[in-house]
Amino acid sequence: MAYLNRDEEYFDISEKILELSDELAEEIILTNIGDQLSSKLDLFTEKINYLTLFRRKYTEITSQNTFYDKVYVKETLTRVTDLVKDSILKRYGISLGTDLDFYFPDNYLKDMETLYEFFFIRHFENLVTYFNTELIKNHSNIVKRYEKLIQEDTHNKDIFVIQAKKKFKNIEDVIVLHFLNEIIDDIRDSMNSAYVLFDSIIATDPYEEFNVRASELLMNYGNGFIFEGDTKCYQMYMAPLKDQEVRNELRNAILMKYLETTEIEENM
Repeated sequence: MAYLNRDEEYFDISEKILELSDELAEEIILTNIGDQLSSKLDLFTEKINYLTLFRRKYTEITSQNTFYDKVYVKETLTRVTDLVKDSILKRYGISLGTDLDFYFPDNYLKDMETLYEFFFIRHFENLVTYFNTELIKNHSNIVKRYEKLIQEDTHNKDIFVIQAKKKFKNIEDVIVLHFLNEIIDDIRDSMNSAYVLFDSIIATDPYEEFNVRASELLMNYGNGFIFEGDTKCYQMYMAPLKDQEVRNELRNAILMKYLETTEIEENM
């Protein structure tokens, strides 16, 4: 009879764990996070933050649920967050400076969600924001750098430059549009600090929820975010620009934003 009770107990625990696993969508979340973080930067598919999905499901489950199992919930939290932690560290050289054992689990999950959202989910968006902001901020210096170069025959007699001079009122816009590829390189190479890069991105929209959370973790550097190396992390975050498809899409995104500020000749 004791063996029967032990078998029944094992069956009950197994059923609880299966139900709990389904409620947490553990397998789906782990699979999708793994697929996302192991692939190259995807420009054309809307990214879902599966850690946000997990966090919602995690917070909905309480000890009041008949299938609740404290140990299994902790193990699932560890599996999911470890996957994100290890993958983000490998991809960007960035992690949280404090381990789960020294966190309240809910706070750890929230900060890991921020890490995933800010650095990975918004990676391309962050690059566009940064380059566009730097272009606007340093517009005068950029124009000065290239205004003499555009007078050279190689550029001055370029058919696209000739057409652009007829289309746009300001020669500054012609210069920026013609040398945009070189300007992107200049902006990328003008700085090598991941800390300054991410602080600059946050500053473009300082009251947005994830920017606020990322700012708090960045300011608490060492206990919040931590980098394997400031320069190394900067280079890793800029690495997708080596992919020509990513580079082209970045240029197109910056171009479209810049064109919103230009003046067109009325007779065009």
